[in-house]
Amino acid sequence: MAKIISVELLEIPDKITVGLNNTDITVLTTIDFHEMDIKGNVEYCLHLFVYDIHGKIDPPLIISNWDESYVISIQSSLDRRDDFLGQTKVMFKACELQIAIVTPMVLKLGSLSQKGIYLTRQLEIFATATPAVGRISKWSIPYETQVYH
Repeated sequence: MAKIISVELLEIPDKITVGLNNTDITVLTTIDFHEMDIKGNVEYCLHLFVYDIHGKIDPPLIISNWDESYVISIQSSLDRRDDFLGQTKVMFKACELQIAIVTPMVLKLGSLSQKGIYLTRQLEIFATATPAVGRISKWSIPYETQVYH
């Protein structure tokens, strides 16, 4: 079983121009592995989800399905809902006790929601790694049927 040790935002501009649609950021994720992961050369899919946090963090519900995993935020506080800004995924294998994954991302940080007033962005990255051997989940597509009385 792997363990995410840290998730760090390495590069982000000091100022963001409104309307600027391509902002480069870099995320560093450090992961430790169990000896069994290394022996089995277990493959993982790392998912990085970037949010602009407004007040308390909305707790995430993770739907794990290998490279199709996604997160649903559950709004639990009375403040504004966090803004989802983007995601990416990286495949990797457990080949040593610790690895550092540097992931460049391009976000639309200058695109603002009409709902709020923006003076700053408080970015946080949620990282989750799904092993090739582990839980998988998926919702069906919605189906609609008629009810007759």
